[in-house]
Amino acid sequence: MYKSILLAADGSENSERAAQEVLNFIDKDTFVTILTVVNVEESKTDVLHRQQGASLNQERQKKLHFIKNFFKEHNVNYEIKIAHGVPTDKVVEIANNGRYQAIILGTRGLNSLQEMVLGSVSHKVAKRAQIPVIIVK
Repeated sequence: MYKSILLAADGSENSERAAQEVLNFIDKDTFVTILTVVNVEESKTDVLHRQQGASLNQERQKKLHFIKNFFKEHNVNYEIKIAHGVPTDKVVEIANNGRYQAIILGTRGLNSLQEMVLGSVSHKVAKRAQIPVIIVK
């Protein structure tokens, strides 16, 4: 069992499935950091629409409502971390510079052509991370 996990989550159904999968890799002493990354482009839009920092953080935490409740129901020790940047880069940076033993994240399920053209956050993270990466479909 892992003692420290980084769960990359954006509030999507994919990240909710990843959160559920976390239970298969933890015990009562495991600590999970739920990382949500605010994309640089989203930050620019927020500034242009003059949204305030506190209300933005509340909105982002609302997206994680399912995961927070799920972890509370299952007595998972967790914290939420909000970072700004390019999601792939930020997840890798935090994982490689942190105290984590594994990264768990969901995948959007791109088809082969989309993945070849666009790439995917989960596959880019898996290539660049220095710790095990668990990708949940």
